Amino acid sequence: MSISPQFKDELRRRLRLSDIIGKRTAVQRAGTEFKACCPFHHEKTPSFTINDQKMFYHCFGCGAHGDVITFVMEHDNLPFMEALEMLAAEAGMEVPKPTPEQAETYKKQDRLMAVMQEATRWFRDQLKQNAHRDVLNYVLGRGLSEETIERFRIGYAPADRSALIKAMRAKGFSDQDMIETSLIKPAKDGRGEPYAFFRERVMFPVADARGRVVAFGGRILPDEMRKPSMSDFTPPKYMNSADTPLFHKGRMIYNEAMSRAAAGKGEPVIVTEGYMDVIALVQAGFEGAVAPLGTALTEDQIKLCWSMIPDEICEPVICFDGDNAGLRAASRAVERMLPMLEPGRSARFAFMPEGEDPDSLIKEKGVQAFRERMAAAEPLVNVIWRDLTEGKNFETPERMAALDKAIGGIAAKIEDQGVAFHYKAKLREKMRENFGWKKPFAKRKGQNHAQAFDLSLEAPSARQIRLTVLFQALAIYPDLIGEFEEDVFSLDIDTQELKSCRDALWAHYVDGDELELNLSPALQKKVTDHSGFLNLEGQDRDIVREAVKQLLKNLRQHGRYSALGKAARLLDEK
Repeated sequence: MSISPQFKDELRRRLRLSDIIGKRTAVQRAGTEFKACCPFHHEKTPSFTINDQKMFYHCFGCGAHGDVITFVMEHDNLPFMEALEMLAAEAGMEVPKPTPEQAETYKKQDRLMAVMQEATRWFRDQLKQNAHRDVLNYVLGRGLSEETIERFRIGYAPADRSALIKAMRAKGFSDQDMIETSLIKPAKDGRGEPYAFFRERVMFPVADARGRVVAFGGRILPDEMRKPSMSDFTPPKYMNSADTPLFHKGRMIYNEAMSRAAAGKGEPVIVTEGYMDVIALVQAGFEGAVAPLGTALTEDQIKLCWSMIPDEICEPVICFDGDNAGLRAASRAVERMLPMLEPGRSARFAFMPEGEDPDSLIKEKGVQAFRERMAAAEPLVNVIWRDLTEGKNFETPERMAALDKAIGGIAAKIEDQGVAFHYKAKLREKMRENFGWKKPFAKRKGQNHAQAFDLSLEAPSARQIRLTVLFQALAIYPDLIGEFEEDVFSLDIDTQELKSCRDALWAHYVDGDELELNLSPALQKKVTDHSGFLNLEGQDRDIVREAVKQLLKNLRQHGRYSALGKAARLLDEK
């Protein structure tokens, strides 16, 4: 929604910048301004200044600069609209609602938020009742402290189908409000009384980015603590609220508000599988822990985790169980992540020992055991490699070819071409290292690939000219190297100078070294006479690719037909 400049100006005027910043870090007056140690970088001497009259802050150390809205967005790690709504509430203002439809939507959201707030309070009260003391003891027995129970607003939904409904009606909330928030379900026959959706469950409130409860997750009590069932139905271990106007399970994550604040202070974002894992990790000091909400990790949740990390390199740690289900969940996360990978946006994976999850690992072996797992977290490319190769053998050329094809398929799923190029290169490097597909040559220490190569020959052979044209085409279009890697780097080359050209291409392909082929004047003239198509501005990449394919075919077959002639004909046809 577009916010007018007038509204933002009024918000800035109503809120004193030094007060807002002073609630988050210590400030002290310095003449007509205020100063503080910068909250955005570590320093001992204050270089962060606050000017209430001009309504901006500036850090002379790191360059941070902005107004009250910018400060809350950066410091609290909040999106623009959420920062604006929080500040507007503090200033006694209401964010503009431009249309009647939007106004009605806001009104409905406010009403449903009030329903969730009251339900949260009621569930928490139930956990404190003497009649449910055994449930509280069960929660405490799971290793949660009373402080943690309060912090996460954990409650209890009793077995009574109508207790919540009666309590909410007494507070003035309608059955329709409760149905719309997924607290109750209408009678199946449409005529009887509605019934509570959550029963005999420990309740975990799910909050949005501002910490407002918008949904619930409920864990069933152990069999011995529940009333005997009158049927053979086995209730699920966990139940989650259905999607509502306030909540969409595939677009939100558990513990976002706390994790976002922690990520803004440099804490790692740790993606776990469930509520108890998150709570156990936060209690152990890992406040960046989050979890999906009854679904496999979705694309929206991955993007949300990236958005929470303020650094250039965004790598949340995916921390799944070490059993087969955890490995499958990791594979599904990889599949969803691949198309979205960008420079600096990826993930690392920390797998728990088999049969353990973060909650049980910390309880049985302590926080240090989990820290060690975090320190050993693997990059995404390693997880992909394991999926491609674990439990398989590659003893035959056909199986090697199948693996190479699979690597190409992985790269093809990555939309960012730069990232795709490096994934393909890295996976093929692992293929060579693990299965004996050796580099056809070694990069020599201290070699300057940008140096001029002495390729002066009184009468260069046709093969030498073709090789040099091939190398020059790949130097001008280096993104083609990966496409023809195996053919290019398996060519038989009979001069040291041309081997140096090939080495330069390899070093650029694998390590990103500077790539420049400076040919001697004599050979350059010979090559230029046969490769004018490479010098055309805006040349069609597909024509160059076709020329490279024909050159390689000619070099392999030692035939009479010139690939350069083929390229010339393609140019004429264009």
